[in-house]
Amino acid sequence: MKVASRILGVAVLAMLFTVGSWAQLTKGFRGRVLDRDGKPAVGVTVKLVDQSNPSNVHEVKTDKNGTYIQAGLTYSDKGYKISVKLPGLPEVSKVEKAKLMEMTEVNFDMRKDVVMQKSEVSAAAEAKKLFEMGDYEGALTKANEALAKDDNVKAALFFKAACLDKMGDTDNAIQAFESFNNKYPGNVSVLGMLAQLYQTKGNKEKADFYKKAFAAKGGKIKGESYNDGVKALNSGDAKVAAGYFEKATKEDPNDADSHREWARSLAQLGEYQKAIDQLKIYLKLKPDASDAATWKQAIAGLEQVLNQQNGKSKK
Repeated sequence: MKVASRILGVAVLAMLFTVGSWAQLTKGFRGRVLDRDGKPAVGVTVKLVDQSNPSNVHEVKTDKNGTYIQAGLTYSDKGYKISVKLPGLPEVSKVEKAKLMEMTEVNFDMRKDVVMQKSEVSAAAEAKKLFEMGDYEGALTKANEALAKDDNVKAALFFKAACLDKMGDTDNAIQAFESFNNKYPGNVSVLGMLAQLYQTKGNKEKADFYKKAFAAKGGKIKGESYNDGVKALNSGDAKVAAGYFEKATKEDPNDADSHREWARSLAQLGEYQKAIDQLKIYLKLKPDASDAATWKQAIAGLEQVLNQQNGKSKK
């Protein structure tokens, strides 16, 4: 559980700034298409289909270097299916999610891609891919399919348990993780998950047992880095706090609060652009947050400060 007390940090700073325009992060894809001889495929159509909204389709042609770029795409929870069809070859498709603050690179090399797509992709591998894209129901279906085929049971069982956890089915998630731990004992991630899940269930005895096993493997319970960061920030040590919050975002990239608190620390350290980047991630993860307007003001204000600094440096 996260520490309840939160300092205001740069909240006061945020309130001093006027509201600026809020722009969504520019996202999109770029890459290169090579033919069977490894040469640039010129004038080839690259099709991008939003997997969350199939009616949202974009097409772009490769240039003389076989390069394509499609910017300004709307965010898609399920990612985009990017397809290329060269004469005499089967269509090659890849599904990827656009990154938050940079162009996502997806390349096509027909010397490798055509061969790879001819071979059957295992259900366990598909479960992993779907899980990473956030399609937990689809990943669970593939994981169960892999288990029924006795296909890469270790990976399939792990992703089954992870999907059940993400879908809020705590009891079945515990059962699946317990099954994994019985077959493949000592996996630090699984021990940590069991500790958290039993804690959620209120089973202190089981939670403490798995916490101890988790710690023995060098693990640290999710949320502890965040809590350490809050303590450091409360004590006035923004540099140490920033380190903890950065670690917390790596432990759980979807923890919006960690991104926000990291932004507070960075702002106090004068790293305004990095603070802006983290606040944008926070607002992307929690667009309806009660303090969203405040942080939009903070972004606008920090951008003004950066513009002023850049203006002075040019003189």
